[in-house]
Amino acid sequence: MKATRKTLLGAGLVLALLGGAGNALADSVWSSAITKWDGDCSGSQRDWWDDMCMAWRHEMADRGFVPVWENFQLVKVGKYADPSITSWAYDNSRMDAHDAGLICTHGSIDGPGWVGTMHTREGGECGLNVNQMKLGKASGGRLRFFHMSSCQSMQWDNRLSWFGAAKGGVHVIAGFHGLMYIGSQYVDEYEELAADGTVSKGVGKAWVDNMHHVDHWYNSYKTICPVAMGFGNTAARSADVLNERYASKWSDTAANWATTRYISGCDPSTGGGALPN
Repeated sequence: MKATRKTLLGAGLVLALLGGAGNALADSVWSSAITKWDGDCSGSQRDWWDDMCMAWRHEMADRGFVPVWENFQLVKVGKYADPSITSWAYDNSRMDAHDAGLICTHGSIDGPGWVGTMHTREGGECGLNVNQMKLGKASGGRLRFFHMSSCQSMQWDNRLSWFGAAKGGVHVIAGFHGLMYIGSQYVDEYEELAADGTVSKGVGKAWVDNMHHVDHWYNSYKTICPVAMGFGNTAARSADVLNERYASKWSDTAANWATTRYISGCDPSTGGGALPN
């Protein structure tokens, strides 16, 4: 069962599920992937990760978006961190200069939230953390959709840490509660995410629907729990924006509220315990 939870920054939780509309051509999309950490940052090799990321990017290109990518040794903190927070960062001319972005890299929880492992050290750092990010027009960029093919990138107990990044005006942030997995069996899902999120459903809903798995032979006996958060100036807007498609250009609003979409009771094979019912 799909579920949503609506959150006011600093307040309690209630249930919400609303609809939406809007459609206009977006301009460009960005992706970054690492498979082999052979630079000065460390990580376990994952041969299919660039294929997963590339499948999304290629399908977005087929649907009229301009694809931009920087992979492997080009994956550095400054391209995803905001200069208003990290003075030497430059995301407004990199990932945040596009309408949608996808990063495929190792993830973990450190302190308040997600940390993504980079390939090459920059500013003395190998980890991009949530507190360095501010995505969207309010911070000098324009990103509306941010996806993370990365473990624990939307960990339930840490999900509110994304309010800071959303203050930039980003509409939807999507990741995983617990561990996610890399392999040939997942490539098509990223292509389907691009297709569904363009023509048939909102990006936030397409993420949860396409990335969810229960343990089965074709899934290497793993359960995977995707989570998407929509942000808005009202509770209704934060829920409605989960229906926004890639090709839509909905107006930007303040990130006062978030609605979280997930699979009720999903229990990842590793890394976090079951999501709420």
